Amino acid sequence: MMAGQDAQAWRARAVGSAAADIDLVFDAADRPGTVTALLTACVCGPDGQAIEADEAWDWTLNQRLQALIAMRLAAQEPVIELQSACTQCNEPMEVALDLRALAGQSAAPRFNWRSDSGVELALRLPRGRDLQSWMLEGPSSQEALAASLIEAVHGVAPDEEPPALSTLLPMLDDAFEAHDPLTALRLHTTCPACAQDNTLVCDLEALLIDGFSRAQARMLDDVLQLASAFHWREADILALPRWRRAHYLRQLDREGAWA
Repeated sequence: MMAGQDAQAWRARAVGSAAADIDLVFDAADRPGTVTALLTACVCGPDGQAIEADEAWDWTLNQRLQALIAMRLAAQEPVIELQSACTQCNEPMEVALDLRALAGQSAAPRFNWRSDSGVELALRLPRGRDLQSWMLEGPSSQEALAASLIEAVHGVAPDEEPPALSTLLPMLDDAFEAHDPLTALRLHTTCPACAQDNTLVCDLEALLIDGFSRAQARMLDDVLQLASAFHWREADILALPRWRRAHYLRQLDREGAWA
């Protein structure tokens, strides 16, 4: 959700529902930039205006994922089919991930955590801008990344030198995952062959981006098929509502079956 606003304060549309979506660039080397481009293209505020890139960069990873889920649901494609292999018997498994079960209120951007040894930290979730900075600055240690998400130690802003985190890192990982399970999504399923319980680590953001890329590819295929049949210009084809493009394509399929 937009910072400071409730879940109904913005609207998402499906990738492929606007002619401009044909120009979206899916850059595998810059996934944070790709997500920001998708959000600015397909998410708008209550006034109907597209969100600005600066705002999208300031959203937490959880907020960005919730918006991507909303975009996928707007396309009326709520289920992602996953394939994996059982860790015990190697039997292929199919898992249906229903995004409707994951959609909802974003995790709070800040939370407090206390270790078993009494260390009290005020933590914040990583934002898109953090990913952007980490990419530009190059590889950093896990301690440095964790330190950048600490806003207070025992209620006091940390010094420039990060606190000693080496022993706390595993617990911090668990704390972030418990507060924001969406960003580090784990799916639990039982093997139909041997009944072994399996835990699947799911890169939800990558799965959603792949689906949006496929939606854009279908747009290109539609343009190619209609341009070949009717010699229409690309701009004219993309200006057609999706239901009209779908109608013409169905007619072409029928004519091909009758030929």
